Amino acid sequence: MDLEALKTFVTAIDQKSFTRASEILNLSQPTVSSHIKNLEHFFGTTLIDRSPKRFIVTQTGDIVYQRARQVLGIMEKAKSEVLEFHQQLRGSIRIGASYTVGEYIIPTILKSFDQNYPAIEVGVTIANSQRINREVQLHQLDIGLVEGKVDDQGLASFPFMEDEMVVVVPEDHPIRRKSSITFEDLQDQTWISREKGSGTRAMMDSMLESFNIRPKKMITIGSNHGVIQGVKAGIGLSFISETVVKHTGAMNLIMRLPYIKSTTRYFSIVTPVHEEEITTHVDVFIKLVMEMYQLSKNH
Repeated sequence: MDLEALKTFVTAIDQKSFTRASEILNLSQPTVSSHIKNLEHFFGTTLIDRSPKRFIVTQTGDIVYQRARQVLGIMEKAKSEVLEFHQQLRGSIRIGASYTVGEYIIPTILKSFDQNYPAIEVGVTIANSQRINREVQLHQLDIGLVEGKVDDQGLASFPFMEDEMVVVVPEDHPIRRKSSITFEDLQDQTWISREKGSGTRAMMDSMLESFNIRPKKMITIGSNHGVIQGVKAGIGLSFISETVVKHTGAMNLIMRLPYIKSTTRYFSIVTPVHEEEITTHVDVFIKLVMEMYQLSKNH
């Protein structure tokens, strides 16, 4: 059942005019007519006997009109009750986010959370994944959103978003001028990485080891933006989140290299392992995040 069609039908009868209904609802007259026709098709009856000079509600139309008003009233009441429920949730929530999540993903989440739960105060700590996990363990944070899988004692985690790690190469790097790239061409290059304890750094270390890449030099920069700026400046290559690359306008730096495969990882929600330690505020926050990104909790 189309609630908008019911609303159009009720308004048209209340105003005794399709034209006035279209003006009030800010709909075109053909849309108003279409809504009424769809209802007539649904109920299998003529609801309004209309002609250029007549606007008469039929007997079945009056039945539907009375029920439609009840349905719309019930839906408005439900909407008010849901809003009241959200506004009753007060207090605060302490959220931890790894740099990639905190800089590029959590602002969108916070906007939606604030719209749904305006009375809950929100505090966000942005640090590397290792620190966020530790502070959730110590109950200094209520929940964390970090990179990769979490195996720390006392913590539970599950994915909420998929991310791809990609290689980024300076625009004027010699490797870009080669018609074909050998395995040796990938050796003894300068790589720019995040700091130890970062989920991004762990992914880079794993990639270099898995594909037997031998860096000439590793330069550590403690922020995603700094890493991208370093690549733009021509310092070296990096292996970094495609989410970061997109948000920093650096898609042109991505280079698919032979012998190195792009790697998929997940951003994860981290909570204390015991359910009794998870507050109602955390529960509603988790539900909102999972609805936004639609990854199953049992992924």
